[in-house]
Amino acid sequence: MKTLTSIAALIGSLVVSLSAQAATLTASNSVFGNFDASSGTRNMLVTGAGRITDLNLTVDFAKCDGENLSAADTGCRVNGTPYLNEILFTLRNEAGTAVDLIRSGTYATGSVGGRVTMTFDDEATGLVGGSVLTGGAFRPVGLLSSFDGLMAAGNWTLTIADTVNADQLAFYSARLDISTDVPEPASLLLVSLGLLGAAAARRRHQA
Repeated sequence: MKTLTSIAALIGSLVVSLSAQAATLTASNSVFGNFDASSGTRNMLVTGAGRITDLNLTVDFAKCDGENLSAADTGCRVNGTPYLNEILFTLRNEAGTAVDLIRSGTYATGSVGGRVTMTFDDEATGLVGGSVLTGGAFRPVGLLSSFDGLMAAGNWTLTIADTVNADQLAFYSARLDISTDVPEPASLLLVSLGLLGAAAARRRHQA
């Protein structure tokens, strides 16, 4: 009985210890690209265990009036209508679950463009959109919580699109930040069952 009590105490402390752990997984892509009446993708490979408890995506991009920007450009060179309504971003995991971050028409045509760093976060105060392109944290059009509970590991894809020609969308980089639970509940169960089995076998041997 003493052995079983000790094993049970060990299991309890192990479960508490492992359940309290959490991991933050990151992945990024910094392959520059210009999109004009076209679309493309950027992949981010996430490695690590656990299911998603929270997910944010940060994107560095620019939208200017009729400019074909390069990777060296820090912003627009001329003022004009940037046609922000042409921007489209969608994030998809390896299993095929997709969330729209910005849809075509989310922004108005726009009066101010430029290069910005934008973080898409369900907990942000403001909703993405408007007539001025500004950096900061914004709630996306879709819900990033749609990924909650899914496995974090795998190849994530950001789709980037500009829907009309003549006003290019420049992509600079993206970073994915994922919070996970570690380990999975199933792993805890297996550990617990293994320890209980070992305790039972020891009791039989001692008897």
